[in-house]
Amino acid sequence: MTSESASGEESAAPAQVPVPNALGTPEPSAVTGPTPASSPITSEDGAAAPAASAEAPPLPRSQVQFSATGSEYFRIWVVNLLLTLVTFGIYSAWAKVRKTRYFYQNTRLDGHAFDYHGAPIAILRGRMLAVVLLLAYSWSFDISRTVGLTTIAVLCLAGPWLFMKAQQFKFRNSSWRGLRFGFDADLKAAYRNLLPLLVIWFSGTILGALFVPLKILSVVGIATGLLWPLMHHTLKRYQHSRIAYGNVGASFDPIVGRFYIVYLKGFLLLIVAAVAGSALAIGAERAIDHVRSAMRIETEIHAGLSPMIAAGAAGFAVYLGVWPYLSTRLQQVVWGNPHLGTVGFRTTIRAWPLLLLVFKCVALTVLSLGLYWPHAAVALARYRIENMEVIAPAVLNETVAGVGARTIATGEGAVDLFGLDVGF
Repeated sequence: MTSESASGEESAAPAQVPVPNALGTPEPSAVTGPTPASSPITSEDGAAAPAASAEAPPLPRSQVQFSATGSEYFRIWVVNLLLTLVTFGIYSAWAKVRKTRYFYQNTRLDGHAFDYHGAPIAILRGRMLAVVLLLAYSWSFDISRTVGLTTIAVLCLAGPWLFMKAQQFKFRNSSWRGLRFGFDADLKAAYRNLLPLLVIWFSGTILGALFVPLKILSVVGIATGLLWPLMHHTLKRYQHSRIAYGNVGASFDPIVGRFYIVYLKGFLLLIVAAVAGSALAIGAERAIDHVRSAMRIETEIHAGLSPMIAAGAAGFAVYLGVWPYLSTRLQQVVWGNPHLGTVGFRTTIRAWPLLLLVFKCVALTVLSLGLYWPHAAVALARYRIENMEVIAPAVLNETVAGVGARTIATGEGAVDLFGLDVGF
């Protein structure tokens, strides 16, 4: 939740000492300041005392804590899974609320837990709408080209509004210390930021439906790939710059270059992982063929099994080689930039520990036939959350003590789209 000071210098004349207000902005107090800086401070024997250090003291940091356990979440997960299957997916909205509330209420900052207040009915409405749009997009071109292009146009026109409503729903139903977060639901800003992203995303499909030559489609595909870091940055900036807590809004400075650096390194790592995965796939396929030949198994089922296992091994190698790196580096970039008033954020997450944790979770989940999944979800969440730090110009409890509540945005029936509300 999920989107960087007070001066240590002495005044030049007797004045009031600045005291941080509710969000760290210096406000004058009634306390009289020290003697003028032009008059040297002397000790009792008349010798000049050492000048005070001009360096400002380090800002207080508050570590985020996570107290959930795999065994507790396992019970919630089992009930959610069974009821979702029995109700053919309808209970998934209630399951999401139970899961999210459990994770929020076990996330603490300065001893205070977060909370989630989402209504399952609103989530169910959003998911029903998302299913309709997904099915329409999946099957529309099978009906006709006109229907397909019309469906894409509807998705482009509705997408910014739906995404804005999903973010509004997520943050307005999240709270800390009894005060809810907010999201600036400016419809013009949503379309200004998000509509170009959707047009770029669907450009290849649109041009393909119009029978554009393959060369042009290739150029468009390459251009879309080159624009991907910029698109990701635009989306994150839109999300993080519109969050609010009480009457305090957030800010997110442009850092497009850092996104491109992360994605460039990730692409180079992808090439290395793909080569390693291919080698692993060839080795796995040859080993399976050798065992099959030794056991004289020549059925078509077993003959087609080795390529599937080889492809799985290659995909697993690429996943382990690339995803932890991109995940950690992007989290460092994104959470090292936004501010909520004068409150900043920092994450100490690292790629190598996350890689080892992911490998362990995947292995145990496979060996346990999926039963380890709740423990894996808690372990991954703990690593991400407990590596978050909140940096405030004063003790955080004092920093937010005077933040007043106000209505951030109006509107009701906010929808919850697949994956769009996922994040800290």
